[in-house]
Order: sequence, then C-alpha cells, then structure tokens
Amino acid sequence: MATYTIIHADGFIAKDGAGYRDLKLDWLPDDILAVQAAADGSADLEKGVRSTLTITANEDIADVATLSWWSNVNATWQAAYDAEQAAIAAAAAAAAEAGGE
Repeated sequence: MATYTIIHADGFIAKDGAGYRDLKLDWLPDDILAVQAAADGSADLEKGVRSTLTITANEDIADVATLSWWSNVNATWQAAYDAEQAAIAAAAAAAAEAGGE
C-alpha cells in the first residue's frame, strides 16, 4: 500500500510524496483535519474543529480499509494525477505542433 497525507484546509492529498492541492475533499468527515497513513495501512487521524483549525484529538487507526470514506482518497488523488498527465501531454503536443510550423 502507498503512504498518504491528507490536509483538509488545503484540499491536499499526497500519495508516496506526489501531492496535489485545491482538491475537493467533501467526502472527508467533518471532524477530520488531517491524516497520515503509512504503507502498512495504519493511520493517524487529526481531529478537530475546521472553522478554527483547533485540534481536539488524535486517533490511531490500525487499518484504513475500515474507514467508510477511505476509498475516496485514492480516487481523488488519481483524478488529479490523470488531469496533470493530460495537461502535460496536451502541452507537449502543442509545443510539437508549434515547432513543426
């Protein structure tokens, strides 16, 4: 499994160090501020009040697969990655076309 970092305030998800921000994380429970998930599937959930970014608790999770919302994490990251790769390919195609004129 990959490692993940999620920061709700920034709309940020990183997978194995490759991160994207300004993502829509509306699937994340209201009391989750941040998540650090290890490759073994365990995670630390930072819980609190989003409006003030006040941390109220940390919760250790043995297996992220038990979290009902976890399937959204990789799907959201993958969509951002795919969009980035499409933009790179489009830019390369445009540059090649401009160079061929």
